[in-house]
Amino acid sequence: MTGRLPFLLVLAAALVLIQQQVLLRRSPRLVTLSQQQIHSGSAALDLRFSRPMHRNNVSSESRLVPALNHRWLGTNNPLRLVIDADQVIAGPLKLELAGRDQRLNPMATQTWWWEPRPWLLVTRQVDDGEQLQLLDHDGSWKPLSPVWKRITKLTPIGNGQGVAMVSSDGEGGERIWLRHLTQQSLARRREELKPPEPEQLELLAEKEVLFGHLSSNLNGDLLMQTGGFFPGSERVELIKTDGKRQKLSQISSGPMELIPAGGGLVVPSYDNLSLRPLVDNGRPPQSLPGSRELGAFCAASGRAVLIRHWPDYRRSIELVIPGLAPRQLWLGEKAVLGVACDGSGERIWAVLGEWTGDRGVHTILLIDGAGTQLKQQPLEPWSMKGGTPVQFDPVSRQLLLTVLQPDRRETHPALMDADTLQWRKILPVDVGEAQWLSP
Repeated sequence: MTGRLPFLLVLAAALVLIQQQVLLRRSPRLVTLSQQQIHSGSAALDLRFSRPMHRNNVSSESRLVPALNHRWLGTNNPLRLVIDADQVIAGPLKLELAGRDQRLNPMATQTWWWEPRPWLLVTRQVDDGEQLQLLDHDGSWKPLSPVWKRITKLTPIGNGQGVAMVSSDGEGGERIWLRHLTQQSLARRREELKPPEPEQLELLAEKEVLFGHLSSNLNGDLLMQTGGFFPGSERVELIKTDGKRQKLSQISSGPMELIPAGGGLVVPSYDNLSLRPLVDNGRPPQSLPGSRELGAFCAASGRAVLIRHWPDYRRSIELVIPGLAPRQLWLGEKAVLGVACDGSGERIWAVLGEWTGDRGVHTILLIDGAGTQLKQQPLEPWSMKGGTPVQFDPVSRQLLLTVLQPDRRETHPALMDADTLQWRKILPVDVGEAQWLSP
């Protein structure tokens, strides 16, 4: 046996070497394909392969239909496909993926269909109350919740895997729910592209609460801020993507918001607005003094838009750039009803309101990152419903608002061209609120 040991060791080493050579000569393959939420363009995909790829070769041999301008980013593996900004994507895209690895071994060409457009979510008025519904791209409505007396809060999960809601019984008690969703925005055949499939409806808080505020980041984490019926019953809890829960000891004067990229949250107080990590790192938080509230995140750049309230009752809109003092973009006496920004923070939209007699007049502004007003448009005869957001979709380059007419009771989802500020469509359904759900 002792004499055979060197032979066996040599044989084992040879087998390992042969196996390595066989694996090196095997064709590379795609391991995972997923939609990327943080990007500088209209839409993006992350691709991970079985071995490092030759990026330029993947770029030259792959084909996107329609032929939109795009870039391939990354060194070897993974790679990212980014559709250039300022391009309107009107329907599903076909990706014919091909290329070679670093040893120039070819990958078998494969076809993928991709639906990058977001889905429209609404809390729709129905018999006996309100219901969460999703609008399919073919124009049909899909229910995602039971009918409740009222839905007071709607928060899509940042990774598109669910929708959190707060339902009210109409008598002061609220419940917090999470509807899990399975996305079907990537498929090998076009007919397999479908709207998100509703899964489990999870009750997040065992008892009724007096109020509930929700916030989500692009990782899929959910912040749940609740208050009970008794003093000291306030709770702040982080529900992570894997379902694990973490209690937070943050104290705030209002709703807190998770940072899109993860790792921190924005905490308001009576005299400042602070950025705090989710895990204490021993360093003091970054704070801005004054009465400020978060308006919108510009996720791809790390920028944010703030609304500041001045002692003389004026308001201002500020752009916060990491490492720099806030940049004032607008200052005036009108109310700032809602703001939105593109991913780079170079385009900011703001809905302003003023009152003439007993009637409110709402106007939307388009401002660049330096504070130059590019366009202004009155919303008449419509006005924006108070407490609802303005949201920008980079895929279709349109804004989503929830609007109403002063002389009518119905409230509608409204789509506006983000560049011209002209209405594209006002949907003829009565809703409480409308928001985008990422695919």
